[in-house]
Amino acid sequence: MENCSSDDDSDTLSEGSDLQLFSEHEFSSDTDSDDDTQQTESSMEPDSQQSEATDDDFWSYDLHPVDIAPFTEQVGPDHTLLPDNDLLKYFYLMINEDFFETAAQETNRYAEQEMTRKGSRDSIWYPTTSPEMKAFFGLNIIMGINQLPRIDMYWSENPFVGNEGFKKCMTRTRFEKLLQYLHINDNQAQAPAGSPNYDRLHKIRPLIDMTRGNFQKFYKPGKCQSIDEGMIRYKGHHYAQQYTPGKPIKRGLKIWMRCETSGYTNDYRVYLGKHDSMCGPSLGERIVKHLCKPLKWKGHHVFFDRKCVDKEYSSKMCPIF
Repeated sequence: MENCSSDDDSDTLSEGSDLQLFSEHEFSSDTDSDDDTQQTESSMEPDSQQSEATDDDFWSYDLHPVDIAPFTEQVGPDHTLLPDNDLLKYFYLMINEDFFETAAQETNRYAEQEMTRKGSRDSIWYPTTSPEMKAFFGLNIIMGINQLPRIDMYWSENPFVGNEGFKKCMTRTRFEKLLQYLHINDNQAQAPAGSPNYDRLHKIRPLIDMTRGNFQKFYKPGKCQSIDEGMIRYKGHHYAQQYTPGKPIKRGLKIWMRCETSGYTNDYRVYLGKHDSMCGPSLGERIVKHLCKPLKWKGHHVFFDRKCVDKEYSSKMCPIF
């Protein structure tokens, strides 16, 4: 089974930033709460789309002969780019160019909201633009490759420490201001807590919807699909942080993923611990059914381990293709 875990560390981000997804309070739990039967808000869609219908015509606990249709689906990349095209063009397949315009608009909106709330102007702040947001995200990507202990070290005057590319791109003060106000969704558009439409991932919902859609749009899934959990390392405080001592990444955010044999992620779902609408004894089973919905009756072969279904039925539950 393909290992879907990520070893990338999460950067320390400023308070109020949309990349600072984590709440101020302590963990409500740092263990995998599969035994919690509480049903709360969805971590995938902000409405009732998460409700799981019983697919009696597709899934079965009874082992019996089934007719498996031959797999005839189109497989692989579904775009017009060539292998020698610029890497940036491939990047824009996953992250739409208009995403940076949205990031600029919402960052400017949040900066104005914060200054209005505080009743004073930020003398250092001025509105950002889509090209500047591209540069900002680019610097963050480079920081994940060329890692230094502190952000300010990238602008160090020490020739053995500082990065000349960073200095030419923007000042450290400007980078920190963009980090302070960074947003990709309007906080005021969030539904009230406790309401059916309340979305715990509202701050990054545009990014989740965009990437999930593009992952599926530009690559047609192969015959063999693997569903497993991956971990995004995070050392801060977050109500959905999981503790998995048997994993290379022991503490972080859990992501359920449906992947190719090559490791390409066709689809994913962020898991919110006991706040997740799918939590409970049959968590894994419902996750498998949820991520397999686009594959029904297409002849795919799906692989998953014992963690993905109830132990009682781990050797019995099978899709009827």
